[in-house]
Amino acid sequence: MQNTLSSSRKIFYGLSIFGLFFSKEIPVQDIPLSGIITNPKQEISGMDLYQDQVILLPENLGGYLFMISKDEIYASLNSKSPAAIEPKQIPFLTPDYSKSIPGFEGLESIAFDENHFIITLEAKSDGDMHGYVAWGTIDPKTFEAVVLEQDLIELPMPTQVKNMTYESALIYKNDAILFYEANGKNIRKSAWQHQFSLKEKTTTKIAFPNIEYRITDVTKLDEQNRFWAINYLWPGDKKRLTPSEDQIAINYKKGKTHQQSEAIERLVAFEIKNGEIHLANLPPVQFELDEDGSRNWEGIVRLDKKGFLIATDKFPGSFLSFVPYRLK
Repeated sequence: MQNTLSSSRKIFYGLSIFGLFFSKEIPVQDIPLSGIITNPKQEISGMDLYQDQVILLPENLGGYLFMISKDEIYASLNSKSPAAIEPKQIPFLTPDYSKSIPGFEGLESIAFDENHFIITLEAKSDGDMHGYVAWGTIDPKTFEAVVLEQDLIELPMPTQVKNMTYESALIYKNDAILFYEANGKNIRKSAWQHQFSLKEKTTTKIAFPNIEYRITDVTKLDEQNRFWAINYLWPGDKKRLTPSEDQIAINYKKGKTHQQSEAIERLVAFEIKNGEIHLANLPPVQFELDEDGSRNWEGIVRLDKKGFLIATDKFPGSFLSFVPYRLK
């Protein structure tokens, strides 16, 4: 997985010049980590940017979030022999959801709106999956994040798929859009996502295109109301997801390692236009697959205009990586 930043950039720029990027793949660059975050029990499930900090959300309640400054990220990427980054742990004070939510399984995503944030939560009770949204505040000086017990509502589920609920979130104007992770044609004939009012604490629906496989996290919106999503398939999930034709692969072709595997690891661009979410007219960013197996990417943020940071949960390990991509 390890590649130098310069070689990754050369690959990217070369492909861009020749207009063949849509059918090629990008090798991700490992950013070495140390400390408790490398313990698989932390199971990173979401990421977002707050100020100039990358915030990583563990799935399990531990009383803290992880935080890495962008300066640390750039220092690692610019070093030929980068030292491992040990993320800071910042206080994350929440109710004990394992006691208040029947069948609570974990935290799924986080999205910041200045000094406010929302999280999504997952539970399984009486054989059914349940999704929730909670909201809180963060102190801009101490970085202490707090969620009060009453600041939680359950979200109606669009369908029932084992272990799948609201995996991603982003802030749009005065709302948060909460993304159900399975949106394929054979699962949801009419895909939509919840649009949660940050002021009224009510939900409406926003139209969303069918897309095969899982959506596991999304970036913030850019100036053009576009965002990128991790679109991932572990081959073992095909039975649950019953995927239809992969129209993105048909339109843009698969890269070399994707042609040799059932796994999918890519980023897909969307845009919000006229109150609806559409696929953006941009090719997917396909990762060069690891020959040792799928990597369950669960977190993503844009790193300025230089590309993306992505993180796995615990399969096959706890990885933070950089995807070089010239963002406009």
